[in-house]
Amino acid sequence: MARGAALVVRFSSLGDVLLAAHLPSFLRDADTGRRVLFATKERYAPILRGHPDVARFFLLEDGSSDPAAPAPFGLLGGLGLLASGLRREGIDEVYDLHQNLRSSRLVSSLGQVRRVAPSKHGLRRRLMVHAKWLHPEPLPPLLGTYREIAGLNPAAPVRPWLREALGDSERARARARLGEGGEERIALLGVGARWETKRWPLERFVELGERLHAETGLSPRYAVLPKSAEASALRARLPEARYGAILEGSFRECAAAASFARVIVSNDSATLHLGAALGVPAVGIFGSTVPAFGFAPSGPRDAVVETALSCRPCSVHGRRRCPLGHHRCMRDIAPDLVLAAVQRVLAGAEAAPPAEARA
Repeated sequence: MARGAALVVRFSSLGDVLLAAHLPSFLRDADTGRRVLFATKERYAPILRGHPDVARFFLLEDGSSDPAAPAPFGLLGGLGLLASGLRREGIDEVYDLHQNLRSSRLVSSLGQVRRVAPSKHGLRRRLMVHAKWLHPEPLPPLLGTYREIAGLNPAAPVRPWLREALGDSERARARARLGEGGEERIALLGVGARWETKRWPLERFVELGERLHAETGLSPRYAVLPKSAEASALRARLPEARYGAILEGSFRECAAAASFARVIVSNDSATLHLGAALGVPAVGIFGSTVPAFGFAPSGPRDAVVETALSCRPCSVHGRRRCPLGHHRCMRDIAPDLVLAAVQRVLAGAEAAPPAEARA
């Protein structure tokens, strides 16, 4: 008997959706004939457009879409409309990666289906924050868990689904924006993060960019949201002739530029997860959160930079202000430490074969 479709559910947030979007590829690597559907919020449709392993998207309407922008193939509407549409898809298995009230309602509306809900380890993360003296064990890398529930070896290669999803025209525009000779000799620097305690000081990123250019020959490109505070602060710190290094645009446009990078250096934010999605080595800078939460890049060509402090971690997700007022978890990380990590990653990347997209 032919297998029914599999549904992956992850409504938010951007970084979590980027990680969840690997699961359809893992499911199809385990069973190339598998039909996979994906349910998420409307606002995350642009970055998922063209996903090579998703047959159809089911987008929870939130009014955030640009009506003129191309959308992925699928259904857009409220929870009831999505449930109605999904019941016609012959689903026999649901991977509920969100596990909140809304995702549970959606799954229960599908009737007799197998529900796979990997542990989110919320208690262990809270123990790391509030009961550090208990020394809870580090959590396994999330992508390893996703490979395992798909039936793969947790250490199996990660296929860069987003590199496959980007169109030729998108990459051509990104190449033109990077400038002559810029492509494939750049370092993409993700200077932002939603929570202030997860941000490495901007002046350190600028210093790192200068050091990268001088010592590795890589040209820095600073990924920021349009008209953001980071964009304004970078213009205040960089000479006008270097404004072209500031990449203001949508997250999809940032991803297209990052596909040419030799390395991504980022705070613990969605930009960091572009590394695995594009097959680009990544260096994560961790402050109030820790790699032991399971969200850090964990590929053989990746690295993390952090400093040992008894107050870390101070939050599961990040804070608006350091609760102790010093923010040493980020301020104690010197550009030298990050540069050394980048150099190790670059040396490993040269020794390893590049990630290949599936034909």
